[in-house]
Amino acid sequence: MNKLRDIEPTEAAPEKGKAEKAKTAKASSAGKAAEPGKGVHVSRALIGVMNGSFLTREKLLGNMPFILFCAGLMITYIAYGYHTERIVRDLDKTGDELKELNAEYITVRSNLETKEQQSRVAAGISDLGLRESRVPPVKLEVEKDDLENTRTQ
Repeated sequence: MNKLRDIEPTEAAPEKGKAEKAKTAKASSAGKAAEPGKGVHVSRALIGVMNGSFLTREKLLGNMPFILFCAGLMITYIAYGYHTERIVRDLDKTGDELKELNAEYITVRSNLETKEQQSRVAAGISDLGLRESRVPPVKLEVEKDDLENTRTQ
């Protein structure tokens, strides 16, 4: 499958190939780049990408389903990011509304408790001409027979 390994060196320069192998062995042991002209190959590849000629190669066309799958994954990942950001914004907005409504509830409850105090109610009914009774209420007990006689039919 690897076409680079399948290619045999040309018969015209067998000694040249041996010399290059020796150079690569020395370069790899020294930690340097194996090919001195590697920058030329990178620039050719960059030019191929820029002018679009890489799209016509057989390897690229053979791998097109995988490339489209990767592109679909990237689009899905970006959409998921936007969806997550929207959810976080909605959660923050809802949290702020909850805090505001909780503060309003506490304020209304405090005002109600203040208005329900006995002294405030007594002052409010005095304006209507009513007064607070100082006599405690009395429980009235009625027998069943008397109760039935008092009911209206």
